[in-house]
Amino acid sequence: MKPKNCLIFGASGQIGRNLIRKLTKNNYKVTAVTRNYHQKAYVLKTQANPGYIDIVECNIFEENKIRDLVKRADICINLIGILFEKGKINTFENIHEKFPIFLSSLCNEYHVEHFIHLSALGIEQAIDSLYAKSKLNGEEFIRKNFK
Repeated sequence: MKPKNCLIFGASGQIGRNLIRKLTKNNYKVTAVTRNYHQKAYVLKTQANPGYIDIVECNIFEENKIRDLVKRADICINLIGILFEKGKINTFENIHEKFPIFLSSLCNEYHVEHFIHLSALGIEQAIDSLYAKSKLNGEEFIRKNFK
């Protein structure tokens, strides 16, 4: 049986590292996407069974590269999130809304079997927060549009 290809965005965080360990132990082939290969590659490689992980450096604005990665995925997992905005690029809107919308649309386009998006707990009650609003907006789009 051919192993499933699992694409993980935000793979270098705590949840991502633990997920890589579990998935590769269960014979999933993981493509871990990180913004900074040189800082994260060693840590990510030590989490996986040898031969079951590829590490790709990519940021969420490299649309063609992301498209190529999604084309090969059976499962796509988005763990990316920020707690505070930094500059004009790392905004709640870009990270929690626009990227999940783009990613889930690609998953539909390429018939990815499963799309898993990690959001946040209790965001429905914290609607006055820009963080919560952005997380909720991203979630709602995915629920409506990912088939």
